[in-house]
Formats: sequence, structure tokens, C-alpha cells
Amino acid sequence: MTTEAHEDLVLRQARPADLDTVVSMLEEAARWMVRRGIEGWTPDGFSRDRIAVLVERGEMYLAVLAGRPAGTFALQWSDRETWGDVPDDAGYIHGLAIRREFAGTGLGREMLVRAEQMVSRSEREYLRLDCVADNEALNEYYRRAGFAYRGRAVVRGLAVALYEKRVCVSGAG
Repeated sequence: MTTEAHEDLVLRQARPADLDTVVSMLEEAARWMVRRGIEGWTPDGFSRDRIAVLVERGEMYLAVLAGRPAGTFALQWSDRETWGDVPDDAGYIHGLAIRREFAGTGLGREMLVRAEQMVSRSEREYLRLDCVADNEALNEYYRRAGFAYRGRAVVRGLAVALYEKRVCVSGAG
């Protein structure tokens, strides 16, 4: 279910030349969270080297809307640190961030839909994610996007809520 307003959205793997753009989007989102008193990300909490590794592995994505970088996220195929020892049946989205100028336009939801499609094409059953457990607005956002609550975990000292969404496996309709 594609959002009509985002027909011109291009979601592509981030390239090394996109590293500054991706890091700046994550830092912008973190600054916004700090200003609003939302626990979770901090502007200095993003390791440029770690993001560079995700880009190099092809796990970092850049959303380009009308030719302008608008959002980013990482899609990985394992997340034992957060989810523990679970079957190899999911993709894991991390670091979903939208430039503030695109906030409230449905872009985040469209990026989630695109991630669901990538996971489905990879013949994985679920898209999983986590968010700050005490951020009720963000938890509600993911529930409205069709994600089911699957419990809590503590990751690097932060309590997170775990969510998953079943995605259609290729060929299964």
C-alpha cells in the first residue's frame, strides 16, 4: 500500500559518498529528540565508523524524495544483541530517521513498507524493530503501522520495546 504522495520516493542502498548525509540525518533526529526530552538517541551517539561499516555491507539505506535526501535506516539480517537467540526468519530495521522537513508526511510509514517488501523478497517471515520502551508516542506509531508488541529488552542500559510484523513471503501472496 504505497502512499501516493511519495510516488517519487527512491529508496536505495547508501553509498560511501552518502556517509555524511546519513550521519547528519541521524544526528538531526537525535537533536530533535533531546530538545523534546525523549530518551534514546544522542547527537554524539552515532559512530561514524560503525555507520561506514553498515554502508560498506550494503545494510544502510537512503530515502530520496524529489531528488533530496529525506530519510535513512539500516536493514540487517540478524540482531542477537536485542532479540537474543531467535530463528533466522526476519529482517531488523534500525535507525529509522526522517529529516524534520519531511516529518508528518507519511514518509516514515512508506519507508517501513519498503523495508517490509525487501524482507519479503528475501523470503523472511518478519520485519522486527525496537524502540525506547518509555516513548509511548513512538510505540503507538509502530502499533498503528501494524507491528505487534513482543516484549522488552535492555540494550546497552536502555529499556526497549520489541516489535515485529509478519510480511508476505514471496510467492505466498
